[in-house]
Amino acid sequence: MTVREEFMSYVWRYQRLRGGEYLTTDGQILKVIRTGVVNVNSGPDFDQARIILGDIEWVGSVELHVKASDWNLHKHPIDYAYDKVILHVVWENDLEIKRPDGSIIPTFTLKTYIEQDFVRRFDEIIKSNTEIKCQAHISEVSELAKSSMFEKALAHRLESKAKVFLPILKELKNDFEEFSYRIFCRFMGFKLNAEAFQKLAENLPLSVIRKHKDNLQQLEALLFGQAGFLENPQDDYAVSLKTEYDFLKQKYNLQNGVMNRSHWQFLRTRPGNFPTVRLAQLASILHQISGVFDVFVLHLDVKNIGDVLRVKPSAYWQEHYDFGKKSAKPMLGMGKSSADVLLLNCASLLLNIYSSETDNPLYFQKAIKLLEELKPESNVIIGKWDMLGIKARDAFESQALIEQYNGFCTLNRCLACPIGHEILRK
Repeated sequence: MTVREEFMSYVWRYQRLRGGEYLTTDGQILKVIRTGVVNVNSGPDFDQARIILGDIEWVGSVELHVKASDWNLHKHPIDYAYDKVILHVVWENDLEIKRPDGSIIPTFTLKTYIEQDFVRRFDEIIKSNTEIKCQAHISEVSELAKSSMFEKALAHRLESKAKVFLPILKELKNDFEEFSYRIFCRFMGFKLNAEAFQKLAENLPLSVIRKHKDNLQQLEALLFGQAGFLENPQDDYAVSLKTEYDFLKQKYNLQNGVMNRSHWQFLRTRPGNFPTVRLAQLASILHQISGVFDVFVLHLDVKNIGDVLRVKPSAYWQEHYDFGKKSAKPMLGMGKSSADVLLLNCASLLLNIYSSETDNPLYFQKAIKLLEELKPESNVIIGKWDMLGIKARDAFESQALIEQYNGFCTLNRCLACPIGHEILRK
């Protein structure tokens, strides 16, 4: 098998080794009292380890490498953080490693003492030709391991999503109201027009929206005008919006941020999902609510938030899906499934980030409660888990299963998964 440091870290951390007393490469008797704490920052792999070499007890760090020579390859001799290493754990001892003062760093060759049954089982899982490597053993897994998997995968998903958008918050100098407005606009574009909606929000500040939130037609004029849909008016309503927009554009000096129709995607989507329809819905939502940050974060009402998102658009957009193009049936606002997707992606993200940035767990709990009250998603990935008997009961679990598949299963990260851990431990 091809050995990776992740595998070695797992073996060392959980001591999947034969016996409890070992020899270092220079013949010293090694006893492991405490393997140490995994270091998630720069520096040695494990901190606060306790070992006995001969008759002397040592407390310090443990560093792992596939080859001992990787110590020099990774430039550890010039990094003071590695001066506290008390044991070098390697798979292949191809070089004697010394400290700057010339003393030898004790080295332990892991593969000499590893449990062969564990290696066999791990190799069998990793080399499986199935998409979910452990599916042949999934029936053996306890409910506790499954529950742990859900929690770890969801936490990983929320953290990963937050990292993507945190730079925007920092750029806005922690202005959560402007940040919430931008993120909400982005998710109003769903997958197809997310980037375009975010660009629109960047070019049309919340400060301008606020001044006209009580006038729905002016909101539509600002949104459609800045989005580039009023350059060639197709009917009288578009002409009236353009007249309004031309005035507001000059008033707020919006000339440099005007987009054009080519920025927006209409292909391969139904009229109900057209960006023109979503913009009309956005205008109505912004017209109705006190503010995105207020409604989605500070005073989130899980029971009623769906009704807020499904508010009817203006009379014109109840009959049209584009300027000058009438709909065959009434356009009465966002559907429930779309509203749920928007809540799932937007509200949970904002709540999680606000909780983290303010160090207030209450808002993280709100995010979890929201996900637990939303129905699970239905897609190809969820279908794969369903076939294995793991069924998502709510959006909390469906989001976790999506992350588990994309962030762990497809990357062969079985050792970082509670389910993989339990299968290998048996």
